[in-house]
Amino acid sequence: MQATGVTANAAERALKAKLADRDLFQPADTALTPDSLFKDLVTYWLDDIDLEDRISRTTRNVYERNMRTLVSPSFDNLALREIGVARCDKFIKQLAKLSYSRAKQARVVLRLALELAVRHEVLPRNPMDHVSRLHREPHVPNALTAPEVNVIRAAIAQWESAANHISGPKPDGQLGAIIEVMLGTSARIGEVLAIRRRDIDITSAVPSIRLAGTIVSRNGELTFRQNHPKTAQSTRVVALPTFTADAVRRRLAKFGSLGLDGLLFQSRDGTPLTTANV
Repeated sequence: MQATGVTANAAERALKAKLADRDLFQPADTALTPDSLFKDLVTYWLDDIDLEDRISRTTRNVYERNMRTLVSPSFDNLALREIGVARCDKFIKQLAKLSYSRAKQARVVLRLALELAVRHEVLPRNPMDHVSRLHREPHVPNALTAPEVNVIRAAIAQWESAANHISGPKPDGQLGAIIEVMLGTSARIGEVLAIRRRDIDITSAVPSIRLAGTIVSRNGELTFRQNHPKTAQSTRVVALPTFTADAVRRRLAKFGSLGLDGLLFQSRDGTPLTTANV
């Protein structure tokens, strides 16, 4: 490689600049280059996720939302070669001052997008590999006390009695049972709403429920039952305390007959309940 300058030092600086550019790959199989804007990488990254089809559609949509709302406003108009460790480190730290959760989510998607640029030989290294770790202040989870749980139960019972009902459909009695199942299993709300008749065993000496699905709601799509919980490894069988088993028995008694694939909790039309509405 050659470079010229008005002085020896200028020529040396020009040569080093050329060598630095040479280290940044110019791949032939992608439209991206180190001079491409970050927003072009985002589009390329999302297309690659869709092509691989390895993660759930829900997770993919969350990634896109976090990228568009948290990262893109600060990075979209930067060339990829301009995105270094210092810039990424400062961005994550500033975001962490506002919200640890937002900083964590932004860190994930920024790393994944830049990692793809490295794999496809657009960038020589991922600056996110050297960004400082996030630190979170230790905190003690707030657990409900028995009196607080009873206050919640009483409030639900009052509401389900429809004593002050004014208009619209009256409460159908599901909410109290849903709460009892959540309390007795520590399951996520989506997992509870996905329980089918075949997942319930209340005839054994130790009643149990198999948590093997979750409810998924996406924009523009009908709510549906996914055949595994949040992760495939989350499928589990949980023994039921007496108060939960009793709530499940009362719920089943109201159906009279419920098919094996029938949902324990469902709308008046027999469709899955949405977690937001519950």
